[in-house]
Amino acid sequence: MGGTFLKIIIDQLNQYIQSVEPHSTSAPTSLPVKLGNIATARFAGGDNGDLSEKVVVSLVNIAEEAAVKNLQNGKIRNGQYVSMHPVVHVNLFLLFTANFDSYEVAINHLFRVIEFFQGRKIFKFKNSPVAGLSLQNIENMGEAEITIELNTLSFEQLNDLWGSLGGKQMPFVLYKCRLLPIQMEQVLQHEGIITEIDLTTKGP
Repeated sequence: MGGTFLKIIIDQLNQYIQSVEPHSTSAPTSLPVKLGNIATARFAGGDNGDLSEKVVVSLVNIAEEAAVKNLQNGKIRNGQYVSMHPVVHVNLFLLFTANFDSYEVAINHLFRVIEFFQGRKIFKFKNSPVAGLSLQNIENMGEAEITIELNTLSFEQLNDLWGSLGGKQMPFVLYKCRLLPIQMEQVLQHEGIITEIDLTTKGP
Protein backbone atom coordinates (compact mmCIF):
# COMPACT_ATOMS: atom_id res chain seq x y z
CA MET A 1 0.00 0.00 0.00
CA GLY A 2 2.82 2.40 0.82
CA GLY A 3 4.40 1.80 -2.58
CA THR A 4 1.06 2.45 -4.31
CA PHE A 5 0.65 5.71 -2.41
CA LEU A 6 4.12 6.95 -3.40
CA LYS A 7 3.59 6.03 -7.05
CA ILE A 8 0.31 7.95 -7.14
CA ILE A 9 1.83 11.07 -5.60
CA ILE A 10 4.91 11.02 -7.85
CA ASP A 11 2.84 10.38 -10.97
CA GLN A 12 0.53 13.32 -10.25
CA LEU A 13 3.41 15.60 -9.24
CA ASN A 14 5.21 14.76 -12.50
CA GLN A 15 2.08 15.64 -14.45
CA TYR A 16 1.78 18.97 -12.66
CA ILE A 17 5.41 20.04 -13.10
CA GLN A 18 5.40 19.05 -16.78
CA SER A 19 2.23 21.11 -17.31
CA VAL A 20 3.78 24.30 -15.87
CA GLU A 21 7.40 23.91 -16.97
CA PRO A 22 7.73 24.43 -20.74
CA HIS A 23 11.05 22.55 -20.96
CA SER A 24 9.55 19.38 -19.43
CA THR A 25 8.64 16.60 -21.86
CA SER A 26 6.51 13.48 -21.68
CA ALA A 27 9.44 11.12 -22.23
CA PRO A 28 9.82 8.73 -19.26
CA THR A 29 13.56 9.38 -19.05
CA SER A 30 12.98 13.10 -18.57
CA LEU A 31 10.34 12.94 -15.84
CA PRO A 32 11.26 15.64 -13.33
CA VAL A 33 10.34 13.71 -10.14
CA LYS A 34 11.88 10.41 -9.10
CA LEU A 35 11.66 8.16 -6.04
CA GLY A 36 15.08 7.48 -4.55
CA ASN A 37 17.38 7.73 -1.56
CA ILE A 38 18.89 11.20 -1.77
CA ALA A 39 21.82 10.01 0.36
CA THR A 40 23.01 7.96 -2.66
CA ALA A 41 23.10 10.98 -5.00
CA ARG A 42 26.45 12.14 -6.33
CA PHE A 43 26.33 15.47 -4.50
CA ALA A 44 26.15 13.52 -1.22
CA GLY A 45 29.12 11.35 -2.14
CA GLY A 46 27.14 8.47 -3.67
CA ASP A 47 27.29 7.05 -7.17
CA ASN A 48 23.63 7.22 -8.22
CA GLY A 49 23.64 9.39 -11.33
CA ASP A 50 19.95 8.67 -12.01
CA LEU A 51 19.01 11.18 -9.29
CA SER A 52 20.78 14.10 -10.97
CA GLU A 53 18.63 16.94 -12.38
CA LYS A 54 15.56 15.59 -10.58
CA VAL A 55 13.27 16.33 -7.69
CA VAL A 56 14.12 13.33 -5.54
CA VAL A 57 11.46 11.92 -3.21
CA SER A 58 12.91 10.09 -0.19
CA LEU A 59 11.12 8.40 2.69
CA VAL A 60 13.01 9.63 5.78
CA ASN A 61 10.76 8.50 8.62
CA ILE A 62 7.65 6.47 9.52
CA ALA A 63 5.69 7.07 12.72
CA GLU A 64 2.57 5.38 14.07
CA GLU A 65 -0.46 7.58 14.69
CA ALA A 66 -1.50 6.57 18.21
CA ALA A 67 -4.63 8.76 18.21
CA VAL A 68 -6.54 6.31 15.97
CA LYS A 69 -5.64 3.04 17.66
CA ASN A 70 -8.28 0.46 18.60
CA LEU A 71 -10.65 1.28 15.77
CA GLN A 72 -12.92 -1.26 14.12
CA ASN A 73 -10.87 -4.21 12.88
CA GLY A 74 -13.21 -5.80 10.40
CA LYS A 75 -15.11 -5.29 7.15
CA ILE A 76 -18.15 -6.60 5.29
CA ARG A 77 -17.17 -9.03 2.53
CA ASN A 78 -19.53 -11.22 0.48
CA GLY A 79 -22.35 -10.79 2.97
CA GLN A 80 -20.26 -11.69 6.00
CA TYR A 81 -18.45 -9.70 8.68
CA VAL A 82 -14.75 -10.51 8.38
CA SER A 83 -12.64 -10.00 11.51
CA MET A 84 -8.99 -9.02 10.95
CA HIS A 85 -6.06 -7.63 12.90
CA PRO A 86 -6.58 -3.92 13.73
CA VAL A 87 -5.40 -1.44 11.10
CA VAL A 88 -2.17 0.40 11.86
CA HIS A 89 -2.23 4.02 10.74
CA VAL A 90 1.16 5.52 10.05
CA ASN A 91 2.50 8.94 9.12
CA LEU A 92 5.11 9.07 6.37
CA PHE A 93 7.69 11.84 6.23
CA LEU A 94 8.64 12.52 2.62
CA LEU A 95 11.66 14.63 1.72
CA PHE A 96 11.50 16.40 -1.65
CA THR A 97 15.02 17.45 -2.66
CA ALA A 98 15.65 19.62 -5.73
CA ASN A 99 18.85 17.99 -6.97
CA PHE A 100 19.83 20.28 -9.85
CA ASP A 101 23.20 21.75 -10.82
CA SER A 102 21.58 25.15 -11.32
CA TYR A 103 20.51 26.64 -7.99
CA GLU A 104 17.89 28.78 -9.72
CA VAL A 105 16.35 25.74 -11.41
CA ALA A 106 16.40 23.88 -8.09
CA ILE A 107 14.54 26.66 -6.28
CA ASN A 108 12.01 26.93 -9.11
CA HIS A 109 11.23 23.20 -8.97
CA LEU A 110 11.03 23.30 -5.19
CA PHE A 111 8.31 25.94 -5.34
CA ARG A 112 6.48 23.87 -7.96
CA VAL A 113 6.32 21.08 -5.38
CA ILE A 114 4.91 23.50 -2.79
CA GLU A 115 2.36 24.78 -5.31
CA PHE A 116 1.24 21.24 -6.06
CA PHE A 117 0.59 20.30 -2.43
CA GLN A 118 -1.01 23.67 -1.74
CA GLY A 119 -3.68 22.65 -4.23
CA ARG A 120 -3.78 18.96 -3.24
CA LYS A 121 -3.81 18.58 0.54
CA ILE A 122 -5.95 15.43 0.55
CA PHE A 123 -5.40 12.38 -1.63
CA LYS A 124 -8.16 9.88 -2.35
CA PHE A 125 -7.13 6.80 -4.29
CA LYS A 126 -10.36 5.13 -5.31
CA ASN A 127 -10.42 6.98 -8.64
CA SER A 128 -6.71 7.62 -9.17
CA PRO A 129 -5.49 5.61 -12.18
CA VAL A 130 -1.72 5.46 -12.51
CA ALA A 131 0.34 3.83 -15.24
CA GLY A 132 1.82 0.55 -14.02
CA LEU A 133 -0.73 0.05 -11.21
CA SER A 134 -3.51 -2.48 -11.55
CA LEU A 135 -7.11 -1.69 -10.68
CA GLN A 136 -6.78 -4.11 -7.77
CA ASN A 137 -3.89 -2.07 -6.33
CA ILE A 138 -6.07 1.03 -6.32
CA GLU A 139 -9.14 -0.76 -4.95
CA ASN A 140 -7.09 -2.16 -2.06
CA MET A 141 -6.63 1.42 -0.86
CA GLY A 142 -10.39 1.45 -0.20
CA GLU A 143 -11.72 4.74 1.11
CA ALA A 144 -8.35 5.84 2.48
CA GLU A 145 -7.71 9.59 2.54
CA ILE A 146 -4.16 10.81 3.09
CA THR A 147 -3.63 14.35 4.37
CA ILE A 148 -0.45 16.14 3.33
CA GLU A 149 1.05 18.70 5.71
CA LEU A 150 4.14 20.86 5.36
CA ASN A 151 6.55 19.92 8.13
CA THR A 152 8.86 22.69 9.34
CA LEU A 153 12.12 21.73 11.04
CA SER A 154 14.19 23.68 13.53
CA PHE A 155 17.81 24.49 12.64
CA GLU A 156 18.95 21.71 14.98
CA GLN A 157 16.64 19.22 13.28
CA LEU A 158 17.87 20.41 9.87
CA ASN A 159 21.43 19.73 10.92
CA ASP A 160 20.54 16.25 12.19
CA LEU A 161 18.57 15.38 9.04
CA TRP A 162 21.23 16.40 6.54
CA GLY A 163 23.99 15.03 8.73
CA SER A 164 22.38 11.60 8.37
CA LEU A 165 22.00 12.08 4.60
CA GLY A 166 25.57 12.99 3.80
CA GLY A 167 26.09 16.39 5.38
CA LYS A 168 25.48 18.59 2.30
CA GLN A 169 22.18 20.44 2.33
CA MET A 170 20.24 20.95 -0.89
CA PRO A 171 17.04 22.93 -1.53
CA PHE A 172 14.30 20.77 -0.03
CA VAL A 173 10.88 20.64 1.55
CA LEU A 174 9.58 18.04 4.02
CA TYR A 175 5.98 16.84 4.09
CA LYS A 176 4.10 14.75 6.61
CA CYS A 177 1.61 12.35 5.04
CA ARG A 178 -0.95 11.49 7.69
CA LEU A 179 -2.92 8.34 8.31
CA LEU A 180 -1.82 5.79 5.73
CA PRO A 181 -3.66 2.58 6.71
CA ILE A 182 -1.62 -0.63 6.88
CA GLN A 183 -3.38 -3.97 7.26
CA MET A 184 -2.42 -7.53 6.40
CA GLU A 185 -5.14 -9.33 4.45
CA GLN A 186 -5.31 -12.12 7.03
CA VAL A 187 -8.82 -13.16 8.04
CA LEU A 188 -9.20 -14.18 11.67
CA GLN A 189 -12.89 -15.01 11.72
CA HIS A 190 -16.02 -14.98 9.56
CA GLU A 191 -19.36 -14.03 11.07
CA GLY A 192 -22.82 -13.73 9.64
CA ILE A 193 -24.51 -10.34 9.71
CA ILE A 194 -28.08 -9.43 10.59
CA THR A 195 -29.86 -8.10 7.52
CA GLU A 196 -33.42 -7.86 8.89
CA ILE A 197 -35.37 -8.23 12.10
CA ASP A 198 -38.67 -10.10 12.27
CA LEU A 199 -40.91 -8.30 14.73
CA THR A 200 -43.86 -10.53 14.02
CA THR A 201 -45.11 -12.20 17.19
CA LYS A 202 -46.97 -15.46 17.10
CA GLY A 203 -49.71 -16.38 19.52
CA PRO A 204 -49.74 -19.57 21.60
